[in-house]
Amino acid sequence: MPIPTDDPAPPEMPAPPEMPAPPEMPAPLTAPAPPARELWFVRPGLVEVRRGAPPREPRAGEVVARAVASGVSQGTELLLFRGEGPTPFDPSLDAPGAPTYPRRYGYAWVGEVVARGEGAALGLGDRVFALAPHGDLHLLGPGAARALPRAIPGERAVLAANLETAITCVWDAGVGLGDAVVVLGGGVVGLLVVALARRAGAAVRLIEPSERRRLAGLALGAAAAIRPEDDRPRGDADIVIAATGDPGELDRAIAHAAREATVTVASFYGARTSPVALGAEFHRRRLRLRASQVSTIPPERAPRWDHARRFALVRALLEDAALDALLDPPVPFDAAPSVYAELAAAPGARLQTVFQYGARSGTREAT
Repeated sequence: MPIPTDDPAPPEMPAPPEMPAPPEMPAPLTAPAPPARELWFVRPGLVEVRRGAPPREPRAGEVVARAVASGVSQGTELLLFRGEGPTPFDPSLDAPGAPTYPRRYGYAWVGEVVARGEGAALGLGDRVFALAPHGDLHLLGPGAARALPRAIPGERAVLAANLETAITCVWDAGVGLGDAVVVLGGGVVGLLVVALARRAGAAVRLIEPSERRRLAGLALGAAAAIRPEDDRPRGDADIVIAATGDPGELDRAIAHAAREATVTVASFYGARTSPVALGAEFHRRRLRLRASQVSTIPPERAPRWDHARRFALVRALLEDAALDALLDPPVPFDAAPSVYAELAAAPGARLQTVFQYGARSGTREAT
């Protein structure tokens, strides 16, 4: 028989407090998702967004990243769209023997890590920049994905590739404090050169037909921004930087250069050529004509700088919100085919075109 007791019933225990929800992480690669989209240059004048196979699982040191944004190079990519590129098209990015068409292309891609192999230096959710084609997903080997602070907006981060080009161009040109610099061409590279040359202490004149680009150049520090038809070269520039993409403008560059000055060519002309007058002023003024190319560090800096140090400089420069003046409103990735046709029809109407990755429509199966 139970022993009677006068002890009161034990008090009810309070419910445990609700735990805060864990921070949201990128969806894992294995989560159900639409097929990965890829941009293909099918032939001159034709671009398609196709469905492709997702990348394999990453191995040791590798990561898979999902796109946040990617930027269009109106110079190099329009050469490809118009069929004006050389063969091979881009030895720095292509595998040997890669055909010109059909092909994927692009080199200003920003994403977030969604899967990582053992020992990978990057963690899930890390933001990265890669010299990778436009598309939803990329498998990136060690060193191919460069870490970016999340404080840098994804749209601004696509400028990293052109910033590397502009930094190298300013180094190649030897821009210094007090120099008189003329920049021909106010595309994204030309405008970034204007901004960097001004930071280096130069007085910069921009020659550019587009009013919108001239205004952007003034906002980034140009002392003057002039239409080509109003340009009156005086042969007084310490440094001239040719960034028009038009080899026919080299005569104008030479006309601006002072005695013993340097004309640095930032443009990639592809297969286009033009006669250039190398007699008269070029010869008598003892001018130097120098190519600038981003794949290597200029030889006078190579003993102290490598690509990692240069990209650290890029990261620091990307923290400047003034660069947002170069960004057009982003466009959906699925709209890419019409975007290239519009850029080719009116190349001076836009600054930095950025693809945003989100809604998926209108893609076709890869063939």
